[in-house]
Amino acid sequence: MNSNNTGRIEATLRNALNGAARHDVREAIGWDDSQVSRFLSGQQGITIDRIEDLFNAVGVSLVTRKYLNAMATLCEVGASCECARNGNGECGAKRS
Repeated sequence: MNSNNTGRIEATLRNALNGAARHDVREAIGWDDSQVSRFLSGQQGITIDRIEDLFNAVGVSLVTRKYLNAMATLCEVGASCECARNGNGECGAKRS
């Protein structure tokens, strides 16, 4: 968490709903200023069918941990590792 005790998703949503692109975000989820105010104060939620619209509008993509772990592995060994593709093992691996 950051220093003001809000999570990254909360901070991202607050910035998007109050920042320079707020009108685009509000339009994407179909909210007026009063609905945004109630949401930010915890008096209103968002319906499940609008969550994806909200995340898309603020540039957030949800992925699974399995996906992130796979990407981390590919980054570590090289997604286009020529050594491995040519049957020579992983790049940078010590060979005896």
